[in-house]
Amino acid sequence: MKLTSLIQLMNEGGAVMWPLYVLLVITVVLGVERFVVIIVHRYKKKPMKRMEQEKILSILDMIAMIAPVIGFLGTVTGMISAFRAVSEATSVQLQVVAGGLYEALYTTAFGLIISIIATILSFLLELVLDAVCESEET
Repeated sequence: MKLTSLIQLMNEGGAVMWPLYVLLVITVVLGVERFVVIIVHRYKKKPMKRMEQEKILSILDMIAMIAPVIGFLGTVTGMISAFRAVSEATSVQLQVVAGGLYEALYTTAFGLIISIIATILSFLLELVLDAVCESEET
């Protein structure tokens, strides 16, 4: 996706898209950082404290829970925009409603995508931590 089209997508999704984008960046950064930390610890054969790792996983779990809610907030604001446009229009046409529907659908989809990514990363990291902890105990 081109940078201009990403910015266009963010603008069409309305103001709620920006916090969702921040959550996406945090999710990806945390996921990559945790995998790198685990690999480095395994390479150096340093013991890992499971409690510290689980704190980071809880952040991913929280993002997985709140991203769809924020996406639905965007849905509500988009529908408000659509109904406001309908109430202000003299004749109702599809173009009048389309802007609000864009906002509603983009934020919902983006919130769900972020939730899916965060859930998968958290699950994979949990599996990796289980494997690392088992091998350290023996």
